[in-house]
Amino acid sequence: MSTLILCKECPNISDFQSIGFGYDSLELESYYYNIVSELRKAETLGRLDETLQSLYEVFSECSEEGWDGYDAYPITEGAYFEARKFIKSLPLISIIPMPKIAPEPSGEICLEWFKGNHQVLVISVRGKNEIIYAGLFGINKTHGTEYFGDSIPSTVMENLKRLYY
Repeated sequence: MSTLILCKECPNISDFQSIGFGYDSLELESYYYNIVSELRKAETLGRLDETLQSLYEVFSECSEEGWDGYDAYPITEGAYFEARKFIKSLPLISIIPMPKIAPEPSGEICLEWFKGNHQVLVISVRGKNEIIYAGLFGINKTHGTEYFGDSIPSTVMENLKRLYY
């Protein structure tokens, strides 16, 4: 039987250290650096940090009862972390843009994709491992609730694809 032991002195791929020798190693390192730089310019990945910052601002501004000047419930940490998990689970390379973030008076966080008149998908999360969604695709409508575990439910992804493909 083997025992796993963490080696603190061992190099880690995430350290981005040069682990190689010679010209080929430097060329490979430069190649991967350029790929990562280009991905950062892509709409989805490039806007990931901006969207996560917007989510944090909504959470910070709406985490106390009555944040709307009335009787709105506070946005909970559970809703914040679930929305964050959803956003980070979106495909990095795709034509699906990052959602707009909005608080809901019920304490949920709303993620919205708006493509045009009668082309919208809205999902809500509240930290209970479920996604509530509603979509309008021309004259067609859809809505439902899906369990949100380790990945975005296929029904929700299909509706996002329906909006942008």
